[in-house]
Amino acid sequence: MRDLLRFLWALPRSLLLGAVIYLPGEAGILLRRWYYGRRLRRCGRNFTVMPGVHLDGEKFIEIGDDVMIRENVVLRAGVPSEEKREVLELGSYAGRQRGVVLIRDRARIAFGAVILGYGGVTIGEKCGIGPYSILLSESFHHQGKVPGRIYKYSQGAAPEEQCVLRGYVEMKDGSGVASNVLVLPGATIGRDAWVAPNSVVRLGGFIDDDVIVKGDPAATVFRRRYSPVATARPDRKS
Repeated sequence: MRDLLRFLWALPRSLLLGAVIYLPGEAGILLRRWYYGRRLRRCGRNFTVMPGVHLDGEKFIEIGDDVMIRENVVLRAGVPSEEKREVLELGSYAGRQRGVVLIRDRARIAFGAVILGYGGVTIGEKCGIGPYSILLSESFHHQGKVPGRIYKYSQGAAPEEQCVLRGYVEMKDGSGVASNVLVLPGATIGRDAWVAPNSVVRLGGFIDDDVIVKGDPAATVFRRRYSPVATARPDRKS
């Protein structure tokens, strides 16, 4: 009986959410624009969300103008409970916010992409994320702070057995990642840089401006002729 009452209580909201996520055509686009426009931390003009997109943690998501998110994208934001998990942070959070996902004007996110924003993510103006690419600002790790302890990768493990790697992920204006690219916590992709298909931008990786990179780890294979000398990494001394 208790489960039945819970079902009847949750049914109207679930039906509305199902319509928001899966309603096709122009009606679905307009419904999602209205729905997320009242729930996101910021929602710019002409925000287009195609069917099958799952946005979680709306209060931690900021969307610029003319942003498009294609079918079946998963985007999660917010600050999860630490409980007893160990956390290893990569890079600096000066002027940045954990858990917030910022998507700037005219960015495009292709179908099937996954963005985990618990560590914070910025996707700059006119950036592109290719099909089935993954941006992780937080991930479980097999090592932690205590030597000799066996850390478990699964979320099903007890919190004291887990260790989390966290680092802000930033795609600077005009940059892009192609299909099936993995971007790990703490990575930065420079302005107008491009990451080739099936590449991995490693933990804390830094991609210069105006380059094309590929591989695992992603390495520069081409530098545009008009590009200045290699961009200095912010935390390196010139």
